[in-house]
Amino acid sequence: MKYDLIVIGGGPGGAMAARTAARDGLKTLLVDKRKDLSRITRFCSRRLVIGPGGFMSGKAITDLDKRIDVTFEIDHERYVLRLKGLPEDSVIECHGWPEPYFNDTHMSPSGYYFSEKATNNTFCGFAIDKDTLVFGIINEAEKAGCEVRAGTRCDYIEDAAEGVRVKLVSDAGEESLEASRAVVADGAFSRLVEMLGFNKGRPTWAPPIKGLAFILDNVETPFPEPRQIELCCPSLHKGSVSLGCWPPGRRQLLCSASSQSKVNLADVLNKFMTDSPFSSWFRNSHVLDRQGCNMDLRPQVQEIARGNIMCVGDNLAFVESGIKGALGYGYQAAKMSKLALEGGDGNGQFNDFWQRSYEAFSRSQVAVYALVNAPGNVLDDAEVDTLFKWVQDKHFSGGKPADIFLDNREQFKAELPQIAAKILREGGPPGRPTAG
Repeated sequence: MKYDLIVIGGGPGGAMAARTAARDGLKTLLVDKRKDLSRITRFCSRRLVIGPGGFMSGKAITDLDKRIDVTFEIDHERYVLRLKGLPEDSVIECHGWPEPYFNDTHMSPSGYYFSEKATNNTFCGFAIDKDTLVFGIINEAEKAGCEVRAGTRCDYIEDAAEGVRVKLVSDAGEESLEASRAVVADGAFSRLVEMLGFNKGRPTWAPPIKGLAFILDNVETPFPEPRQIELCCPSLHKGSVSLGCWPPGRRQLLCSASSQSKVNLADVLNKFMTDSPFSSWFRNSHVLDRQGCNMDLRPQVQEIARGNIMCVGDNLAFVESGIKGALGYGYQAAKMSKLALEGGDGNGQFNDFWQRSYEAFSRSQVAVYALVNAPGNVLDDAEVDTLFKWVQDKHFSGGKPADIFLDNREQFKAELPQIAAKILREGGPPGRPTAG
């Protein structure tokens, strides 16, 4: 049997591609190695950020004109996600309850803190039930006629002039199939994109990073409203430990380190919970689940559509612009696959959309990243206290820490010269490259 489109990977991007393609009348197959498609057991952020900023800077991204963002419509039974700038058929109706958070706050060992927004009266984003969201999209794909195979991995893929050939492996055995085109959305460290040659010439920034999250109940922070909180205590962990929402009604405590380091992430999180300046927050908490992940620190590929293949998600990028990015790229991959099947320049249009929307193509975002070191990586506890107290006393806000330090650079250098010398990279290293 030959399909119009095979989608490999059933995360947000793959699920959205399968739903869109099936609704557009393409004979579509979605395969995913998970046997239970209603559960995501690898750590994967539930945070859906709204607004014009990015991961590296909170400032509006003005040099990308196709940036993907979302709006929420919420009633008592469901909520609706709208991908801004994309057509009405990209709308997603969701069940479960999105949990809002109202600021991003950074706290030092002694409790000095500052927030990215000046007030706590505006939505910064929502923590969503990602398992329910993705499973719902897969169910909608099935209803539209998409064939879905769970517990099935793709071991081999070949792109030829006449189409795509894959070898699928499941408990039932091996099967070879053909399709006119494929969307590869199989996540980081993809063997398939390596097999297809997309990684040729792609440099490495640094070793991969490992991450671990504890899913907790009964966390008691000093703030009345839900926030994303970054705990910076270098004596316990270089970098930061993130405390965020995890629906329904729980919290995630997350840390990461280089995969080559000997840091035991579970020990770090246990230390924060039991013997740290923040341990009182967790006195009534229980660890309900542990989820880990690894992330590939390589630059995004310039062209993610070649031949009969389009790639979606973090198989060819560090992160896929968060959940909203994965949904948007999945939708566009299906639309552009259909265009290519009809004889149009689907690959060219998809690559153009990618280069005009993905955050790391923004020179302004990359420039911020290149000019500032993270406090937890270069300061000790006392210096972090001094820096955070200085920001707190000055009532600085208006973006991520890097934005705040750069916006107030001269005052920072004059009043905290030794700390500023460690934080600010004068001139900065050259922007990180992209792989052709």
